[in-house]
Amino acid sequence: MKAESLLNKITENWKEKSGCVVAAVVLILVSHTARLETKNFFPSLKTVEDGSMTIVTSVPETVNVSVRHDSKTSPIIKPEEIQAYIDVSYFTEEGTYNVPVRLSLSSDLLLNETVEFIANPSHIQVTLEEKTRRSVPIKVPVTGNPLHGYEVSQIKVHPEEAIITGPRKMVEKVAAVNCEEVVLTDKKDDFETQSVCRNPNKFIHVVSPYNAVVSVSLQASLVTRKFDKCRVFFANLDKGLVVESQPEISFTVSGAELVLEKFYPSEYTVQCDCSNIYLPGEYELPIVIAVQDALKIEDQSVEKVKVLIKSKPAEAAPAEANKAE
Repeated sequence: MKAESLLNKITENWKEKSGCVVAAVVLILVSHTARLETKNFFPSLKTVEDGSMTIVTSVPETVNVSVRHDSKTSPIIKPEEIQAYIDVSYFTEEGTYNVPVRLSLSSDLLLNETVEFIANPSHIQVTLEEKTRRSVPIKVPVTGNPLHGYEVSQIKVHPEEAIITGPRKMVEKVAAVNCEEVVLTDKKDDFETQSVCRNPNKFIHVVSPYNAVVSVSLQASLVTRKFDKCRVFFANLDKGLVVESQPEISFTVSGAELVLEKFYPSEYTVQCDCSNIYLPGEYELPIVIAVQDALKIEDQSVEKVKVLIKSKPAEAAPAEANKAE
């Protein structure tokens, strides 16, 4: 009887009583919500790719993390206590996936039940491709010019190849890895330097080496110059003989630029030896071009010249010259 009487009292006017309970719950929730504050944080979005797949699409640099907390009972939240990341390590096949954004919180925030964290967006769509690696040649660009009169003869890189890793299709298209530029400005002596290997793009990374050793060899610049209309000098010609005409030739010389730019033919540079000529007549004489050992004759217009050699006219005696007057 007592139980029945109690049940009757509870169920009496149950509609009115249940309404009061709902209203009380709503008031409690409203009161609690009124005490909550919302703050937005924008932590960097990191990617975890410890498996066989890697991301080949761009992902946002940051995400919006809304934090709701009771300003009276919750601790002060610092931005560095919240980290956001997506983890694709557990994927094993290529394709496009919606990956959840996960939050890594400090131990203080994890233990506090009055704080609520919501990431926006909650998922990131990414395309995954098999992660691979291969070896490619290392190239070193150069900038600037050596000192005047010098040029690069050889550039050696050690090691000659770099190991890269990244998405399969992208890695297959990489022809070479470039290093930082090597400056040649005002250099004249051989030198060695280290150059940092650069990642081909944001998806492909150089595994090794981080630095390449670059050895640069320089040498004197070699140039050629052509000299035209150089008169032939007839050396050792008998004093009683004379050449009827003065032939001219042209020739080309090669050598170090610093040496050649100071070379100018003199009247004795192009010669014919006449030491064996004693009588007038027509002769074909070989030409000798005299230059310093550092220079080399590359070409000359003729190897020999034909000349007519005559007796030199006798000079008139002084008495005869006066008589003629």
